[in-house]
Amino acid sequence: MHYYKTTIQYEGTHYAGFQWQKGIQTIQSEFNIAIAKIINGKFTTMAASRTDTGVHAVEQIVKISSENSIDLTCFLQALNRALPLDIRCLGIESCEGLFKPSALADSKEYRYFFTNKTQVPKVDRYFVANISNPLNFEALMICTKALVGCHDFCNFFSKGSNVSSTIRHIYICELEVINPHDILIASGLFKIPQNLQKCYQLRIVGNGFLKQMIRHIVSALWMVGSGKISIEEFLSLLDGAKNDKQKWKVASPDGLFLFKINYPN
Repeated sequence: MHYYKTTIQYEGTHYAGFQWQKGIQTIQSEFNIAIAKIINGKFTTMAASRTDTGVHAVEQIVKISSENSIDLTCFLQALNRALPLDIRCLGIESCEGLFKPSALADSKEYRYFFTNKTQVPKVDRYFVANISNPLNFEALMICTKALVGCHDFCNFFSKGSNVSSTIRHIYICELEVINPHDILIASGLFKIPQNLQKCYQLRIVGNGFLKQMIRHIVSALWMVGSGKISIEEFLSLLDGAKNDKQKWKVASPDGLFLFKINYPN
């Protein structure tokens, strides 16, 4: 077998997440269809992160295992011609057979972009979510800082995936005002309106994330910011016993980006 590490980027709006699902359009299914047009023989693909429906990726790592070798000099250009316009392959290189994109990652970085306006046009919400309730950002900052460290996120994920533990380590959790054009300047996929020059960014770096965990965190922060739950209640849900009644709906996937997968040097 021959093994390759690829870096891909995609707009997740029209896809049911990364992972292949029978009869459903996903990033992996489109990626595999494109590869099959270029190379002969059997192959498999494996990603670093199973992004959910509607979630975007600035940098996703995908390993290709192929029974035949790939000519790297022409593969990248041919693959991008075969892929839909909302999925791009940024690079490809040979790798070891033992390389596992998710298991060997040191950390994963996600970013969630949102505005806090009474109303925004639909076109402004494709890559930047909006919460219309006025937010107390001092309260948000207290909760954001509390997320850093090792915690049990049993109250901050959706059921539907088998996990042995709900404990995760968050290395960085920052909330700041940014210009989204500055963050996504290198990409041609994410067309943010020129008049949208300012939004909030929640940047989270951790050793791993549960299903829809970041979107749960965002919703919980919005609940605190809008006064629907207290800071104390948020903190009690973090590391506390499992609460059977969910206090919020998960935030929209529109503003969520898998930003970077970090590996040991």
